[in-house]
Amino acid sequence: MLWHQMLWHKGWLETRLRLLFVLVWEALFLGFAYFRGVKTLTAFAAVLIGGASLGAFAPILLAGSGIKTQPPFQASKGLHGSTLFTLSLPVSRLRLLAVRAGIGWLELLVAIGMWCGGVWFLFPFLKATTNGIETLEYAGTLLACASGLYSASLLLAAFLDDLWRLYGGFVASGVLWWLLERFPPSVNIFEAMSERSPLMVHALPWTAMGLSLASAAALFLVAVRVVRTSEY
Repeated sequence: MLWHQMLWHKGWLETRLRLLFVLVWEALFLGFAYFRGVKTLTAFAAVLIGGASLGAFAPILLAGSGIKTQPPFQASKGLHGSTLFTLSLPVSRLRLLAVRAGIGWLELLVAIGMWCGGVWFLFPFLKATTNGIETLEYAGTLLACASGLYSASLLLAAFLDDLWRLYGGFVASGVLWWLLERFPPSVNIFEAMSERSPLMVHALPWTAMGLSLASAAALFLVAVRVVRTSEY
């Protein structure tokens, strides 16, 4: 039990500044939209693009570097000095990956919760066209659609340095955004987080959410396989 608590604490220390960065970005974006006087649903669509951006880049920042240790203040190339110590602990690599993945996913949940809370309280005109349930559905949509990107970043962390994982994650997210624009809107996770979100269409984007969650599970299993067979 002591080892598991240490792993959770260690992972939190390594990722807390990234969570802070995401929360500050949210506050600045929502504050700018609020002081710009967004008062109509049409104008609010631009704010939802910020939600899609959050769903695109927050998973990459918060996924961490898999079972490898990363410096708390920046991404780096090569193995951090304590990585071999972490791998020598009496804990399976599956548990190491699960703990790191769990920390980042919970931080993603916090970031999404803060975003949706800010949206609901800063833009009261939404209460005339939506309700609290649809705001919760919007939060669930963001979490489900971001989870696929989160698992993709975990997989990249299984065989890339943290610095290259960040670069690769942002490039892959941009390429996916471009590709999904050429597919039916029902499978586009970025549209599901913005103009086709429950706040706009008053319905859950089940297809996009299902595809994202299925890909998240598949990519996590692949990441587990890579981690178990890798030499560090």
